[in-house]
Amino acid sequence: MFAGSGISAPKSEANEAYDSYSGLDVKDTWVLVFRFLPEDVSPEVRQHLSRFSNLRYKAMAAREKGALGLIVTSGPRSKVKEQLIRMTFDASLAGSGVAALSITDELASKIVAAGSKTLEQLQAELDSGKQVAGFIVPGVSVQASIDILHEKKKGRNVLARLDSGLTNPGAVMIGAHIDHLGDGAGGNSLAKEEEKGKPHYGADDNASGTASMLEIAQYLTDRKAKGQLTPKRDVMFAAWSGEELGLIGSTHFAQSFPDGKGRAQLTPEIIAYLNLDMVGRLDKNLILQGVGSSSIWPKEIERRNAVIGLPLVTQNESYLPTDATAFYIKKVPILSAFTGAHEDYHSPRDTADKLNYEGTQKIARLMGLIAESLVASDQAPDYKEMEKPKDVQAGGRRVYLGTIPDFGQGSDVVGIKLSGVQKGGPAEQAGIRAGDVIVELAGKTVANIYDYQFAMQGLKVGQAVKIVVQRGTERVELTITPGSRD
Repeated sequence: MFAGSGISAPKSEANEAYDSYSGLDVKDTWVLVFRFLPEDVSPEVRQHLSRFSNLRYKAMAAREKGALGLIVTSGPRSKVKEQLIRMTFDASLAGSGVAALSITDELASKIVAAGSKTLEQLQAELDSGKQVAGFIVPGVSVQASIDILHEKKKGRNVLARLDSGLTNPGAVMIGAHIDHLGDGAGGNSLAKEEEKGKPHYGADDNASGTASMLEIAQYLTDRKAKGQLTPKRDVMFAAWSGEELGLIGSTHFAQSFPDGKGRAQLTPEIIAYLNLDMVGRLDKNLILQGVGSSSIWPKEIERRNAVIGLPLVTQNESYLPTDATAFYIKKVPILSAFTGAHEDYHSPRDTADKLNYEGTQKIARLMGLIAESLVASDQAPDYKEMEKPKDVQAGGRRVYLGTIPDFGQGSDVVGIKLSGVQKGGPAEQAGIRAGDVIVELAGKTVANIYDYQFAMQGLKVGQAVKIVVQRGTERVELTITPGSRD
């Protein structure tokens, strides 16, 4: 069976339902679909279809219709770098419940050759937004053998405790993830073509955080041994496994501590969690996230930083893409240190020679002083509930602009401030620079990262759009042509 784009999207307030399976009975058949969503539809339609267009959704739709399996082709109009889809896993590592194959356009063209239209003609019709009726592909049978050895491996968190000798409840916990990407084969690598398969060293992400956590452990232990610290509560230290796969190690701990019963909150057993993730590239500012999780943080940060003098940007957001989130959702106040994104992120170029060691030492000292203050106090930080940001689906992530957001932008900045652009990427070619603030993309106002991600979902690879940046006091209008990640 040919089922067009393989998308089943329900009707929304602004968009009609889109069902590639309308009128088709695919029970006990193999279904051939295109890899991406229609390319030439309006940005509004792209945004509607985007969340239903990733391959996991397409496999799920085929399974729910009773198909034996899914066959995916990119299509000649998609202009992909690699026609065959690489085997990758998302954080869930769960199967889709249906067999799936990736084939070349050449083979797909042969499969549909018995029909009245070529593969390119079918894709062109679908790209226009027309819901092309699916059809039986006559005279074609499929025999496939799929062998996947799903190896289960055990990640190990490494934990230690500095015992106060008291029975006071409520430990302070300090953590950093110890895992990285290996050779990048797991799917999260941003290596360039010539770098693929090479070791991803992870010097900043997250050897810098792990080393800082160990330095804090040494500092507090030495202070206690010398009688310079009289702890009123225990300190727990953690090197988390599986962060890159979806916060697996920290989540497992948070869900099972202290008695394996999966409590709704970790307080009062843990009264605060301090996190160090990518703290090795201090340039302009140290970013402290999670400040909104407790009312004590602003004054505490100011007081401890007075003797260090780090340039700081504080952010209230507490739902973060790092291990701290596993604790925040369990009602624990968090504080997470981060020196910002860079173009070497998740690539073999994240090496030790590029670290700012003096800056990292100062960050470890600051977080150590904050930890020491918490440990020496009878008072536990209060917990403040924050509204969780609306989920922005990632189905449109094929589009690539090559921008590097400045995660340290202040709360007074409206838009997306950039710390840089990737060399040779669409943003650089468009004339966008480090320090620019994106305020509009493809006719849509950009006030924050969520606006930016939403606008990105409406873009088409290779189709130029207007982008507006604030450059100092000047509002600059440029044209950018999105590239493709695939």
